Amino acid sequence: MKYSLLSWIGAMLAVVVSASAQAQDTPRLYNLYMLGSELEICSSMKQEWCENTSWIQANEMRTARLFDLSDVRRRSATNQAIWPDNREDIRNAVSEALAQMSEHFGRGIVPEPRFVERFRSRAHLDLLMQLTDAEYNRILDTLELRRLEGLNEVANIEQSSPVTQEFITDIVNMMRPISGGSQPRLTLVTAAARNSFAQVQRYTSAFEQAGAIVQWLPLDSVVTKAQMMNACDELEDFRRTDLDTYDRDRVSPQFHAQQVAYCEADNAWRDVLATTHGVFFLDGRAQRLRDAMVQNNDPVGFLGGVLERFREGSLIVFSEGEASNAMVQSNMLSNGTSREAMRRRAQSRAAPPLNCDLDNSCPRNLGTNTVTYDPLGGLGIFPFGTVDSEFAQRGRQVRLMKLAQQAAIPLSFGIDRNTGLQVNTAQSYFRVQGNEGVTIFEGVQGNRQFTAATFHYLQNGATGRLTSTSVNDIVMLEQPTTAPRNVTNRFLDNTGVYASMTTLCQNGVAQLVEDIGQLIMQVSDDSQTQSSRGRCQVVNGTMGVALNDD
Repeated sequence: MKYSLLSWIGAMLAVVVSASAQAQDTPRLYNLYMLGSELEICSSMKQEWCENTSWIQANEMRTARLFDLSDVRRRSATNQAIWPDNREDIRNAVSEALAQMSEHFGRGIVPEPRFVERFRSRAHLDLLMQLTDAEYNRILDTLELRRLEGLNEVANIEQSSPVTQEFITDIVNMMRPISGGSQPRLTLVTAAARNSFAQVQRYTSAFEQAGAIVQWLPLDSVVTKAQMMNACDELEDFRRTDLDTYDRDRVSPQFHAQQVAYCEADNAWRDVLATTHGVFFLDGRAQRLRDAMVQNNDPVGFLGGVLERFREGSLIVFSEGEASNAMVQSNMLSNGTSREAMRRRAQSRAAPPLNCDLDNSCPRNLGTNTVTYDPLGGLGIFPFGTVDSEFAQRGRQVRLMKLAQQAAIPLSFGIDRNTGLQVNTAQSYFRVQGNEGVTIFEGVQGNRQFTAATFHYLQNGATGRLTSTSVNDIVMLEQPTTAPRNVTNRFLDNTGVYASMTTLCQNGVAQLVEDIGQLIMQVSDDSQTQSSRGRCQVVNGTMGVALNDD
C-alpha cells in the first residue's frame, strides 16, 4: 500500500499550483476573524486559565456553579418524567449515587469542582461513563442552585494568556475603523452553546475591560422556534426538548426574562444591530447556531441584518471554536471524527446528539461519530470554502479532506487551537494570527481508498490571497523557536500530523501509520518551507491518506 499511496501523491505533485510567495504590504483591514477555539479568558469561574488567582474575591464574585443535594433537588434530577423509559436502570443508579453524595457532603450546598471530583471518583466512575452528555448535563442543571444576585463572574484579561490578550485586543481594534472615533460596540451571540446564558458575564467583563461597550443577543434556537410558533411562554419547555437544558428560568431568571422580552418583540433584533459595530459568535455546536439563525433555509431577521451590514462594510464579524464552522456559505461541517470519515461517507444531515450511542437516541443510520454536514452552508459569511476548528490538536485533517473530496469543495480551512484567521472577504486577503497554524487544502482528489490534496500550513503573520479555487501570494514569516513536539503515529483524531510537521521540513517526507490506514506528507521542488526549532510552515505540500485493504 505504501507504494500505491506514494504513486497517488506523486500524481498530485505533478499538478500542484504554485502559490507565489512574493513580498506584499501587510493588509491592515479585515471584516472577519475566525478563531479555532474558545478564548481562554481568565475569570473568577475559569481559574484554570489564569496566570495568577490572588485577585479573586470569593465573597464578591461568582466562582462556581453551586449544587443543592437536598431531597427536593435530588428528586427533581431523577424525576421519571424527564428520563426516557429505556434508561430506567441508569436513572435508578443516578438516584442512588446522588443519595450517597448527599451523605458524603452532609446534605449541603456543593461547589461544582468538588461535586465533579466526587462524581469522577472510583465510587461513581462506572456510572459516569454510562451517562450521555445530555444525561450528565440534566443532572447538573436540575441540581443547580439559583444564581445569587450581585455575585457575577468577573474576567481578568491581564491574567489571561498572552495569546488570549492579543485576540481580545485584535477584536476591539478591528472595530475601531468603523466606530467613527467612538467606543467600539460589540454584540455577543451565544446561540451555539447548550446553555446560552453561561458565557455572557465572562465575555462581557473581558471586552468591557478591553474598551468595548458590550451587549448580549438573547437569541438561540428555542427563541427562534418560539417566535415562529408564537409560543414565547414555552421557552423552558423548548429548552428541555431541543437543547437538553433544564431549569434555566429558575437558575438564571434575569437572563430568562431577557429572552422572553426579546422573543415577544418582533423587531428587537433591529435595535440590537442599530447599536453595534461587531458581532461575536461564541463557541458551541455549529448545528445549534445554524438552527437559531436559519429557518427553512432563509436567514432569520437578525442574520439577514448582519449579512446586509457585513456586505456593505459597516459590521465586523467574529467567531470562535465550532461557531467558526458555521460561518460558511456552503458545506457546513457539523460533526464526526477522522476515523469514521475513513470508514464511511459523510452524511448531509443534521448533527446527531452527543454520545447518542449510549442511550440509543441516534437518528437512523447515524452514529455519534458520523461525519455530518449541511450542503446549503451555515450563516453565509465566509465565501471561500469549508471551515473546521481545533484542527491539528484533534486530528481533523482526514475528516476535512474526505468531506472536501466527497462534496467537491475546492478550498477547505482547518484552524488550530489558539489560532485565528483574519479575512477581508471583499478584497480576498487573509492573515494568520496566534500560537499555532491554519491548514488549507486545495483540489482534494480521490476515491474511497485514496485521498490526496495540495496543502499549506501557515503560522503567525502569514498572509495571502484567496480565490474560489486557490490560494495565492502566500508570504510566510519566520517563527520563534519552541520545544519539539512529542511525535506520535496516531493521526486519526490525534496530534500525529501536527507533531510530524518538523519531520516533513527536515526530511521532505513524513509517514504516519495506524490500524486502518496511513497518511503521508511530502514536499517537492514546487514546495516552499520555513522552519525553526519545533516549527515548520509549508506552501504547496501534498498530503495523502489511504485506507487499508482489509
